[in-house]
This record gives sequence, structure tokens and C-alpha cells, in this order.
Amino acid sequence: MNKSITIKNMDAYGISTAQRNSLRKDGFLVLPNAIPDNLLGQWQDLTYELSQRAATGDLQSFGTKNMHIVENKGINMLTRCNDLLGIYPDAVLNLLSSPSLLAVAEVLCQPGAVPLQCDVLFKHQCADSAILWHQDALHNRSFPYLNIGVYLDDAEEDDGCLRYVPGTHTKAQDICSLTKNYGWEIPGSVSQPARAGDILIQDMMILHGSPAKLKEGVRRTIYIEMRSYDAIVDHGYQSREWAELRRRWMGLVKRRAKDDADGIPEGLGTDADEIAAILNRPEPPVPAAYCHEHMNWPNG
Repeated sequence: MNKSITIKNMDAYGISTAQRNSLRKDGFLVLPNAIPDNLLGQWQDLTYELSQRAATGDLQSFGTKNMHIVENKGINMLTRCNDLLGIYPDAVLNLLSSPSLLAVAEVLCQPGAVPLQCDVLFKHQCADSAILWHQDALHNRSFPYLNIGVYLDDAEEDDGCLRYVPGTHTKAQDICSLTKNYGWEIPGSVSQPARAGDILIQDMMILHGSPAKLKEGVRRTIYIEMRSYDAIVDHGYQSREWAELRRRWMGLVKRRAKDDADGIPEGLGTDADEIAAILNRPEPPVPAAYCHEHMNWPNG
């Protein structure tokens, strides 16, 4: 069940100039222990519910078109669930209206930032769970474009945590050449562990991937894409109408946070009506860039 919780009034979350500069320079940034315990616990419970219902096939009420399930040794394992806004709307609005996420939107993305997507990934103990080196959403870099990972479980350095190549977010990379020559050991690449409750922010274009998870258990991470409304319109990949719906989604967030009345669109309807309109107009995301030519990587 979708348990409701109360978001207590909290001081604004502080993001320092050094942190902003680190994100600009390296293309990724960790905000330790950034999710309040009540929100973390709520999302751990909800995603456990999702995985259990996937295992038993009891997903009719969720709409399985938004989920990816694989069978492993006779067990159904949920690996991804998209559009969490349509499944747990209150929990999504609570998460996005928390001080740390509002700060990421307003300080690291920029005023006018809106959520584009909110999904959850489940990384299971499996030799095939590696995610190859790639860059998300190549774009002209006129505006910040961020992917925000909210960690519900620990990501250990020696168990398939994210790997980055700092500084590669400023342009498209020759991924095929890099993977052919170096596999997982691209010069300058680093592993980035995280703990449950951390937020790991990355520029959408940084070169990143993650080796297989080989230890027992599952790692759950909520991913939220953020970009300014003006950037969506400028890029033109998605429609202006789609961008406007995301602006109204951010209006719901600000209303939930009782923050910045100027950022709430005029005539904003009920949460249920606005969310229905958002979900009824899906458009594809800006595609990621991978290389699938070299599967037998050295040092991998």
C-alpha cells in the first residue's frame, strides 16, 4: 500500500559553491545522507512491495507496460519500473518536494527546472547486470541537464557501483574506441560508491557505466531527470505541450512544499487531475549513446 507520511518543515538544504564547482568540473557529485529517514524508509517499503508483487505476478493494478521483468531460476525479478508518478503519486511529490531535491533543482539545475521522469532501477546479483559505458541524452549544453540518483541501498565499491570518467561530460565521446582499448579501465575512470540515503547527481552526458553486481541482494535506485523548461523548448526533441505538463508537475511539487508561489502555474488543478494529464501524454526521452561493437572487453 502507498503509505502517506508527513514532511516536516525543514531548513533549506545547503549546497556549497565548492560542490557546484565540482559538478561542473567532474560531471558528478555525491550529496551524502541527503534523504530524510522517513522518506528513505517509505521508498524502501514501496519498492519492496513492487518487487514482491512482481515475483508473484500480482501487478495488474500497476500497469505492467511500465515495468521490465526478467525470469531468473524460475523467479520473476523486477529490474526497472518507469513512471512512478502514476503508481505512487504522493510519495513522488513528497520526494521531489524534500529540501535536498528542491535545492538540486534550484541551485544545481537552475530556476525553472522541472522533473522529466521518475523511475526506479533494481540491480540484482547477476553476472549479466553490468551496464555498459554510455552517455545519456547528448545535447547542445546550453542548459544544465541532470540525472539524480536517490539510493535506497548501499552501492559498494567492489560490487558493481557506478563508474565515471570525470570531465567527459562536455562533448560526445568515442565510446567504441575507448571500450575496445580499455574495457572497464578507461584512463582516469573512478568508482563511486554510495550509501542508502545518498543522492548521486550526474551531468546527463558524463561517460559512465557499472560492472555486474555479484554479491547477494538487490540495489534499488530512484532516478529523476531534471532540466529547465526553457531547455526542453530550446532543444525541441519533446513538444512544448509536453514541457508545459512538466512545468505543471513542478507546480505540484512547489505546492506540496508550500514553496515559491510564483513557481505555481495559474489554474493548477488537483494532484490527481494534473498527474492524469501528465501520464496521458508520454513522449520518448532523448536517447543515450552506447557502443555494442566490443563485447569481449579487456580487463573486464
